Amino acid sequence: MAKKKEIRPVDAAAQAAYEKGRAYYRAQEYEQAVACFLQAAQIGHPDAENFLGCCYEAGQGVARNDAEAVNRYRHAAWHGNVFAQYNLGACYADGRGVARDDKAAFEWFRLAAENGYALAQHRVGMCCFAGTGTERDSRAAAEWFKKAAEQGDARARCDLGSCYYAGRGVEQSARKAFRCFRAAALKGCAEAFNNLGYCFRFGHGVRKSEKRAFRCFRAAARRGCAGAQYNVGLCFATGHGTPQDMQQAKEWLERAAAGGYSAANDLLESLHSRMEMQSKPLIQ
Repeated sequence: MAKKKEIRPVDAAAQAAYEKGRAYYRAQEYEQAVACFLQAAQIGHPDAENFLGCCYEAGQGVARNDAEAVNRYRHAAWHGNVFAQYNLGACYADGRGVARDDKAAFEWFRLAAENGYALAQHRVGMCCFAGTGTERDSRAAAEWFKKAAEQGDARARCDLGSCYYAGRGVEQSARKAFRCFRAAALKGCAEAFNNLGYCFRFGHGVRKSEKRAFRCFRAAARRGCAGAQYNVGLCFATGHGTPQDMQQAKEWLERAAAGGYSAANDLLESLHSRMEMQSKPLIQ
């Protein structure tokens, strides 16, 4: 496995070409950006190698080539580029440009995490929690979530809250869970808003409030969280936290179903039957 990131002197010409490439990339002039990154990479600039990998993976300025993206990421990763270390791990995890290998993915994620990359720290936590590429270890997962959260990663803060909520890897604390969810929600994390809704709905770590629960579910739903869309539909169907509205319930449940939330289909079927019964005229 590669060594930890080192501070290495950068050739002035390579740095100039890299900065020029970055400017072209921000302007979405990808062909010119690739030319500059190639020039910098040939002189030994790891950051330029990583950008080339991104361009090959996305097909920006060059024909898409996942295998070449992996080659570029690998070269940059071995020279200490933390973003390339993470990107290479993602390629192994997804089987893009290389055979899928969860263990190799985990090792590259862990290296990037040890080099301080918050996104990688969160990913390592997820691997430890699920036992993907490594042994299942809830305590280690919580520790990695905390490290990423301390760097401002909202999803990691949300997942740390889930650990506190269920007592997985840490001592169970509904109050700490609520605080984590709230902090992540303030940064726009949809899942955190949904989890806050549960806290308010059932009074976990905070005073129970169905109205606040509904507002949190709705905030998450508007951000595309399918589970929250289901919860909003359920609230409209039952009148919890908001006036009952079957049409709104139907619309939100349909969004949840379209987003892959299977439970929404069962509730939709029940809701359709109920609406049909209500629309039939009474026979005297």
